[in-house]
Amino acid sequence: MKQIREFLLRLNLCRGIGYKTKYRLWRVADQYECYDDINELLTHIRLSDREQEALVNNWPSKELDAAVARNQAFPYVTIADDQYPEQLREIFAPPIVLYYQGNLRLLQLPTLAVVGARDMSAYGEAVLRGMLPHIVKRQIVTVSGLAKGIDGMCHRITLEHGGKTIGVVGCGLDQAYPRENAHLQAKVAETGLVLTEYGRGEPPVAYHFPERNRIIAGLCSTV
Repeated sequence: MKQIREFLLRLNLCRGIGYKTKYRLWRVADQYECYDDINELLTHIRLSDREQEALVNNWPSKELDAAVARNQAFPYVTIADDQYPEQLREIFAPPIVLYYQGNLRLLQLPTLAVVGARDMSAYGEAVLRGMLPHIVKRQIVTVSGLAKGIDGMCHRITLEHGGKTIGVVGCGLDQAYPRENAHLQAKVAETGLVLTEYGRGEPPVAYHFPERNRIIAGLCSTV
């Protein structure tokens, strides 16, 4: 299992390959049990020229070695681990690694995703303040994206009423986006759970957020 976890961590952190291809590579590696020879793995799968070149060049690189060493020092769960949330396995191209801060056991509880506009209206806030206290009272865990607007308000209201909440972010756990939510992110990590598929040092670039959203949806029965 250690070999598999190390393979998945290295694959997750390898640059130049999209999350869909990383999941395909994991499926093939698992099928043929080739976790230590990237050239053997490539004999079993067809990649685009660009992605194959990226994998071959980056896999043995010192940069990737450093990224693996940096992220090994912090908690993460892989798609091969028992603790990985079962519902998330069912989505298209699930993340092969989740880095986390907080209580991973919250993933075993009933969850409700709450997402909405970054420019929150008074009506949106009123709806949350009317709805979420009842959700919290039923011991349902809220899940959102720790973003500006509705997402951040979901986490704040949940915490105000003593509930548990999960934040899924589009960057490494050593960063916060937006920056003004850094304190909120720390509070969610302290009393709930913060998750990401991006290793430490990864910035909050635009394309991360649609990718992040599939995780929020996949963790929950209702959005």
